[in-house]
Amino acid sequence: ATDGSRLSLAGQGVAADGLKGEERLLIPRRALGLLRRLAGAHESDTPISIAKDDSHLFFGVADSVLIARTISGDFPNYEAILPQSNGINVTVEADAIREALERVSLLASEHNHGISLMLDPGRVTLSTTNSDAGEATESVDASYQGEPLRVAFNCLYLLDFFSAVKTGQVEIALKDEQSAAEFRPVEDQLGQFRYILMPMRS
Repeated sequence: ATDGSRLSLAGQGVAADGLKGEERLLIPRRALGLLRRLAGAHESDTPISIAKDDSHLFFGVADSVLIARTISGDFPNYEAILPQSNGINVTVEADAIREALERVSLLASEHNHGISLMLDPGRVTLSTTNSDAGEATESVDASYQGEPLRVAFNCLYLLDFFSAVKTGQVEIALKDEQSAAEFRPVEDQLGQFRYILMPMRS
């Protein structure tokens, strides 16, 4: 999924009987949220059947059916924007940086929600400045031994990622302070999860 500023990519290998070839479908976010709730109301091994016509998808879970209208058009060529040469790598504990983000983001500007990550050997320092509320700064331990680098992000987008990845180590891969950054859990138990986020211009 993408909104132009970030892209979330997740893959999971599952058995899918009945497919004769590749199917590419655009599904509204709200429909997937409803499907998640519907599936969550049943046992984890309850099969989900999927059918489609020219403009609708039909999801069957036990005795319930969810009908969703598909979105016309083509999804952006996301493979073309996935970072290929991000050689600056930082590893942090997800819970530590999330808690620091939650505290520092309280003072982030309501206009752009900007927060700065300063990379130094052994640590990442989060900071923000708000002309009305003041400043906030907090550091967390990190596995990083490169040159100092400062990069800014929308803190709401960062918190979205860390609300999905709550524990374990997270690797942040960067090229520079202006190119797309990639966030991914080091031990990915749920599938291939990559979160691509564009930095804010300073």
